[in-house]
Amino acid sequence: MSGVFEPEHWMMVLPPYLGWRAAGRGGVWWGLVAAVLAGVVPAVFLALGARRGWWGRGLRVRRERLVAVPGLLLVLAVALGVVHGAGAPREVAALVTAMVAVVVAGAAVTGVWKVSAHAAVSAAAAAALVIACRPRPVGATVLLVAALGAVVVVVAWSRVRLECHTRAQVVVGAVLGLALGGTVFAGLR
Repeated sequence: MSGVFEPEHWMMVLPPYLGWRAAGRGGVWWGLVAAVLAGVVPAVFLALGARRGWWGRGLRVRRERLVAVPGLLLVLAVALGVVHGAGAPREVAALVTAMVAVVVAGAAVTGVWKVSAHAAVSAAAAAALVIACRPRPVGATVLLVAALGAVVVVVAWSRVRLECHTRAQVVVGAVLGLALGGTVFAGLR
């Protein structure tokens, strides 16, 4: 399950959707630009690094993350510059900013401890979707929160089951993503 909900997959799907919600067809184009810059390019960067032996696939070892993260942050900084500097819809720019904030915070934690990026990004994406969609009536909100919460729990469970993380690492990742990602997205949209 964690393969389907890779962090970069969230960033390939959510920006076009949020762009469409915010600005129609033009927003979709901005969302696609954000998806390429904040989803596809980072995925290619990580895959190329793994292929060249700079780090392993999936960055399972903390020291490998320490090698990959500076380049990943540089790629994401370019994505931030483009979406903010060139006038992307606020929700698209807010999503990219929120996800970059989660990656930066996760990278800071990685200096001393391994935290689950899958759980963090999944929780941040769930928070952004709930905030952006604001379903009415309350029952629809409860259903959306329950469905997205179930996705986050399954992703976290799969990371523990695959022995990529401990329970504590996925819980910290999910809380980090929910609190930081949700707060940044809500504040900027």
